[in-house]
Amino acid sequence: MSYLINKDLAQKVMMLSVIFRTTKPCGGGVSTVLECYDKYFDGLRHIPTWKYTNPLNKVWYFFYHWVFFVFLLLFDRRIRVVHIHTAAGASFKRKTIMAKTAKFFKKKVILHMHAADFKEFYAVSKDKDSIVANIRQCDKLIVLSPQWKDYFISIGIPEENIIILNNIISPPDALAIDSKHDASKKPMVRMLFLGWLGKRKGIWDLLDVIVKHHEELKGKFKLRFGGNEFEDEIRKLLKNNHLEDVAEFEGWVNGEKKTRCLEWANVFVLPSYNEGLPISILEAMSYGMPIISTPVGGIPEVVKTGKNGFLVKPGNKEEIWKAIKFFIDSPTEIENYGKASLDLVQEYTPTHVLSHLKQIYDELLNE
Repeated sequence: MSYLINKDLAQKVMMLSVIFRTTKPCGGGVSTVLECYDKYFDGLRHIPTWKYTNPLNKVWYFFYHWVFFVFLLLFDRRIRVVHIHTAAGASFKRKTIMAKTAKFFKKKVILHMHAADFKEFYAVSKDKDSIVANIRQCDKLIVLSPQWKDYFISIGIPEENIIILNNIISPPDALAIDSKHDASKKPMVRMLFLGWLGKRKGIWDLLDVIVKHHEELKGKFKLRFGGNEFEDEIRKLLKNNHLEDVAEFEGWVNGEKKTRCLEWANVFVLPSYNEGLPISILEAMSYGMPIISTPVGGIPEVVKTGKNGFLVKPGNKEEIWKAIKFFIDSPTEIENYGKASLDLVQEYTPTHVLSHLKQIYDELLNE
């Protein structure tokens, strides 16, 4: 194994985020980022601050790990940089406590923003000044795209404190990509959706499209989709509309199961209403897939309509259908669009991303 972050540097950095070394539902794309970091750090140091459980256990889980964090800051002199991964809402409030704690112990703090809904969180807040002050206390704010950088500048974060760092994915074996376009396979759209099953990710819009066009999809299309929450409602919808021949619900998908889904699919769909820059899209691109998604967050940075996929308006079911029908009617274009995805995703591979992250760490350590 060739580590991109050596042991000496890895020992100086403490990461804080959701739990990720688990087979249970956890932090979605953030946990995937940490799983990838874990492969290329020679000893990733990590403290989890959240896991998928009931509210009372979440409070206890956070408090326990905050105490552990304080203990390490008191007695482990190797820690010099605290790298905090955050979303909006309660995640941001928890991570603010961790950032203040780290600054009290005079550590360099990086706040790494993954929130898709931070704009909404900030817009409805009654204490916007406090939110901005909590971000400004950190030495650096990492964002996922130029659009997010512009947004944070607009609310009062100094431009010199903001760094754009691409999300990271582990590329698959080349054989996994080649197998998608095996000439012996029946021409068929094998579509994959991975994400939380609430409204924000657009899964219900996608299922409405499949219900409406069921007859046209038979024999030409199959959707496999995974996620958690609303599982009973999903299964009821599939059963009541007799969609078993065109749609298959996988439940929670991670680990080896996710790899099998990515190897099976040849088109990826994520018709979200808001996003940062979804890891699921980058992973699908690394597997040589065209993408059907929406022009929200950083997605337009990697999905180009007519080149490696289609961007549709959030909630526009007719546009979702037209994008699906394009690949049904032109199955040979799946491979062409997939090759374009492979070209566009290269800047999100570990060598590129972690060399940039190492530079960020080095600059902070040398200040």
